[in-house]
Amino acid sequence: MSLNADLIGLLVGLILTLCIYSYLFIGDRVPYRLAIHILVGASAAYAVVVVVQQVFEPIYRTITENPSPADTIYLLVPILLALFLLLRRLRAASWVGNIPLALLVGVGAAIAFLGALTGTLWPQLTGTYANTSDPLRGILIAVLAALTLLSFQFTAFQAGGSGLWERARWQQGIVWLGHTVLMITFGALFAALLNTSFVLLAGRIYFYMQALNP
Repeated sequence: MSLNADLIGLLVGLILTLCIYSYLFIGDRVPYRLAIHILVGASAAYAVVVVVQQVFEPIYRTITENPSPADTIYLLVPILLALFLLLRRLRAASWVGNIPLALLVGVGAAIAFLGALTGTLWPQLTGTYANTSDPLRGILIAVLAALTLLSFQFTAFQAGGSGLWERARWQQGIVWLGHTVLMITFGALFAALLNTSFVLLAGRIYFYMQALNP
């Protein structure tokens, strides 16, 4: 029974792997979409099970074991926000679902900004002075990081002679430099991702060859 189950799992994994890599030869067709739908469905089902076990069951257990008013109100807040999200399916009450989304986006943006500031930019700036062996490297990293951040501008620009909203000349130079740094970074990341994909493909082929020819 164990051997049959392992063999079935091996064949299913092989079929799904071939369906994923079929995108390279036939594009976005039925095999690739089938594998993606299975992946998304299994991931969604797993997420639901994890949420029920890790969120709702502990809340229900805490409320039933210690139903004090303060703890009950505190634990009902995430449940209430989740119910607000479900109301987005109703057109008349869809605006209520914007409340948890606004909290989620706001808190997430604040955490991301604080993490980028304290975990990336500030250590680079302070490391520039601490790294006495190669200070030029630290200064270059700090300048490139600052140019990349300055390339994202969300303020209104004054209209130019063409009647369109245009940046000032000094802003155009900063944006061009920031976009150049981004393109170089994305190119390096894409090359690393492509290299990793080939390594994974070779690993899967070797795995199935070893499994079929023990």
